[in-house]
Amino acid sequence: MNDYVPRAREPHDALWVIQRDLANIIAKYTDRGDHETAAVYKEALARYNGD
Repeated sequence: MNDYVPRAREPHDALWVIQRDLANIIAKYTDRGDHETAAVYKEALARYNGD
């Protein structure tokens, strides 16, 4: 017998998802010490934040 119960998914704000993902990418490259690549993603994040 299958116990799967479908659940409604909360809608995601696309802008929030992009900002979250870019912040995670920046953190990953910063932790690796690759500040040049992190700077490129910081510029992209600034565009989405309206800075």
